[in-house]
Parts: sequence; C-alpha cells; structure tokens
Amino acid sequence: MRTIDIILHPAFLGSVGAIAAVLGLALFLTRHNTRKALATRAAGVPSAVADEATRVLTSQETAAKVGKRPPARGLPAMPSIPRPSMAMPSMARPAGARSGGNGPGSRLGAERGPLGAVGAEGLASPAAVFSEASTLHGPKVTFADVAGLDEAIEELREVKEYLADPERFRALGAELPKGILLCGHPGNGKTLLAKALAGEAGVPFYFVSASSFVEQYVGLGAARIRSLFEQAKARDEPAIVFIDELDAIGVKRSGGGNGEREFDHTLNQLLVELDGFASSSGVLILGATNRPELLDPALVRPGRFDRRIHIDRPDFAGRLAILRLYAGRRPMSRQVDWDEIASQTTGLSGAELANIVNEASLLAARRHRTKITAEEVEEAVARVSGGARSSRLIPEDEKRLIAYHEAGHALLSLLLKNVKLPPRVSIVPRASSSTKSAWSFGDDRTTLTKRELMAQLIVLLGGRASEVATFGEPSTRSEDDLDDAAKLARKMVERWAMTGRFELAGRDEDAVTRSRTESRSEPAVAKLLSQAEQAARSILRDNAARLVAVAEHLVHSETLTVAEMARVAGLPDPAAERVVEQPDLVPPAVASASVARIHG
Repeated sequence: MRTIDIILHPAFLGSVGAIAAVLGLALFLTRHNTRKALATRAAGVPSAVADEATRVLTSQETAAKVGKRPPARGLPAMPSIPRPSMAMPSMARPAGARSGGNGPGSRLGAERGPLGAVGAEGLASPAAVFSEASTLHGPKVTFADVAGLDEAIEELREVKEYLADPERFRALGAELPKGILLCGHPGNGKTLLAKALAGEAGVPFYFVSASSFVEQYVGLGAARIRSLFEQAKARDEPAIVFIDELDAIGVKRSGGGNGEREFDHTLNQLLVELDGFASSSGVLILGATNRPELLDPALVRPGRFDRRIHIDRPDFAGRLAILRLYAGRRPMSRQVDWDEIASQTTGLSGAELANIVNEASLLAARRHRTKITAEEVEEAVARVSGGARSSRLIPEDEKRLIAYHEAGHALLSLLLKNVKLPPRVSIVPRASSSTKSAWSFGDDRTTLTKRELMAQLIVLLGGRASEVATFGEPSTRSEDDLDDAAKLARKMVERWAMTGRFELAGRDEDAVTRSRTESRSEPAVAKLLSQAEQAARSILRDNAARLVAVAEHLVHSETLTVAEMARVAGLPDPAAERVVEQPDLVPPAVASASVARIHG
C-alpha cells in the first residue's frame, strides 16, 4: 500500500483527529486551571493588582513590545521559583510609603519589565508575574559593624554627612561626588561598606547586581538601566544606587561582533544615565568591582566616578580589629591571644578572618563546650589556611619523606633572617583545595630587598633540597613550592630588574610581547632558582644534625610549634630570643644513619 493511501485511510484520519482533540482539551484545561489558580491566589489582594496580573498573562504580545521576556505558561503554578529582582527600593523607606501600587515604580515595572514593584504593602505576589522589588534583608548595618577599613570609612563618612546636611557643604561650593568606585580583592568588605553607608545615611538605597543587566536580547539591558535610574530620580530626595560587580557590564568595549553589541548598548546606556545626574540631585552612584583594570576608561573618568576607594587586605591592626569584632559577639575564653592569631593570618581577607571565628564556634559546639578556647581558634586557623584534616592513612615511608621535606622548610626559616616564621609545622594531611604553598607567606611590608627575596626563595626550595640531600632524589611534594618560587623569581627578573635586565622591566599585557619577554627572562629565572636551591642544600648540609632532629621529632609528634622547633634544633626561640641546650631527642643510631645519608 502506498504512503498516500495510508494517509488518506479513514482509520488513520480518525486516529489523528482523536489525538488532536485530546491535545486541544488538555491545553484548554491547563490554561483554565492556570487562570483559576491565579484568580484564587489573587482573591485576597487588591483588585487592581489581580486585574493587572491577569492582563499580563493574557497579553504576552503587549509585554514583549516593551522589552520584557514573556513569562513561562507554567510559572504561575510554581510560586516557589521567583523571577530575579532587578532593582531594590529604599532600605529606609519614609513612613507611609507604599511598596508599589500606583507609584512610579509600579507603572515602570508594568511597562518595561522586571524592575518595578507591584503589590500592596507587605504583599508578596505568588504568581511571580512581576518581579517584586525587595530590600536588603537582615539587621541594619552601620559603620560600627565594619572593622579594619578606617580609611575607607572616613571617605564614606564624608558622603554620609553630605547626604544628612547638604546645605552646609553647598554653602562652601562643595558638590556631592557623582560616583564612588570601590575596588579591591574579593572578601575585603566592599559590599559591606555600601550597606553600612546606607544604614548610616538613612536615605533610599537601591541595590542591584550588574549581571542582572546582561541579556541576550538586544535592548533589554539598556531598558533595565533606564528603569533603575528613573526609579532612583523619581523622588525629590537624596538616594544611593549601588551597582555590585560593575565589571559585568563595564568591561572595555572592543567594537567587535559575535554578540558583543548588546554589552556595548548596555554600557552606553549606563554612561548616558551617569551623565544625566545633576550634582544637586543628591543621588550617589556606588560601584564595586574586583577587576578595576577591566573597566572601560569612559566609565571610570571623573564626572562619572569621581572618587576611587581601594579596599586592600587588612594589615596587622586591621586583622586584629576584625577578629576582635567578630569574637566580641561570641563567648570566648580569655586565654585566646588575638595578637598572635592576627600575626599568623597575614594575607587573609576580612571574610576569611570572619570565617576563622565562625569555624572556631562550630568546633566548640561540636565538642559541647560553653566557651570557645584557644584550641578551637588554632584549629580554625589551620582549617581556613589548609583545609580540614584528611582521614587518609599515610604509609611510614611517605610519612618520613614528608617530615624531612617540612623540616627543611622549617629549619631554613629559623636560620635565615628576614623570613616570617609559620605558627606551626605539621605533617598531618589536609584536604586543601589551595594551590599555594604553605611556605609562600608574606608579611605586611610592601618594600622588600633582594636579600630578603632570596631568603624567601631559599625557604621555598628548602623542602626539595632536604629530600635530595636525605633520599637522593626529589618528590612531587615540591610542586606548589616550585610554582610559587618560579613566580617570585620571574617577578624579580621582569618586574623589579634585580638581575640587571632593565629591558625586561615593566608590565605589558600584550600576549605577543609577553611571550617574548618570558622567553628572554627564562635563563635569568632558572639561574636564580638554581642559586637558591644550592644555597638551601649548603645550609642544610652544615646543619645536618639539626635537620634530623626536627624531622624525626615531626615523625613522632606530627606537629611542632615555633618554640618547639627552636628547642629541638637547639636554636634561640624567635619569640623569647634565648638560647637553649640542644636536647638529644632521637636515638643516636637513627641520628647517625640520617646524618650519613645527608653527607653521603
């Protein structure tokens, strides 16, 4: 039978008609149940809100014309999946102000997309037809909740005083900066500072992530930016607009195609809106980014972002203030030495320091203690720095190799000057995801000499040198040490010209130039690393008995503090600056055999 005969057969046509009828009935019932569910949920809300929601569901074409992506048909049946909120209204809303309703923000959301708020006071729309405008949840944050950022707080306190009393500044001709850019490494308090400024100033605060403006539909990101700024300028009062992760839309324009035009449109609209603010409007733009070097020069020029505040990692005083701030909210033992903890956590961000205190609280609760002791705090520092303890069993041979590797690092750090000592040395395995060597620690100084940098290189390569001197060959334990040592040596050659190669100094991000520079600098880098390893081997050879004593003690004890390392090696305690007698901590036979291996 031919295909045409099968298609025209009455039985086949009847089957197709029945299937079409069932699908049509299912579609009708689905739409009917959707409308019925929406009407049921809207029964307890103002009629204007329910009518508006129904209108949007039945008028997808009208919504698309104003640049809003039509909501999924099944979305009203799933109230637990809200649409993302693009703009957030004031944290400190004036008394009697509504959350949406008939205000300008509500109309804006209905006409332009998910930027306005719809609903009565205290109402959350269950149908998720509109993106409900929300505030920053949680307790009010002020400058008292921020520690270790005194310079940045002083800069923002001036802005807070201007917003509170603008006439005092205007009488002297002072104008409010149009924009302030907060930049720095992640976890150092940029977003926390913005929240604290909003809490101190008591003015409307609009919070939005720049990634919310990134869309694949041309024109949608620009429309959302227009809506955000129109909402901020709608009131005749000062306000703060905080755009987090500004580099998501402020990256340098390349002028290419392949989907980049939408990013350019969004950035151009942001530039236009920033120029549209008058200094007397009282609207302040706060931006935050971890990568300021990626921002378009037109965005960060004066007149748009007039002031740049760099949020750096805290120094010793800042770390101490942060630790005490978070510890003051918890029952802490008086035996905890926060000065010592602050000296051990060089290079950590404010978020990591807060995590140390929280990890200590969790450990104390796990052990059913009423107070957090120094033991929990020290374990928390080790967890944040190196990860949680691993349950993997280490064979005896591997354990001894790790002990000699770590003893090489530790002994060189005790013998060399201008090297920051670690709080402790341990061979306990930890499930760390960090790719940074545990011996690649710095200090709070920003100016280092070549002698001090060479000492750091010698310590970094001390573990490998100890392995070669003791066992005759290196191991994979030195991977992170070699990586950090190579990076440091390359900086010494290319960036700081410490080998006399001035033609290699200076930064150039061009890939071709960078590759040529690296090819010319590799011999000098290799020479520095070779010199550092030879120096490490020579020092360890001259102190073979001390190396064996520290390593064998690590095999048995697994963890040594700085004072214990100095006592085992027969060296002055770096903290007490005193000399103790060298104890006989290992059996003479073991010490003699190990020394023979080193010299042999």
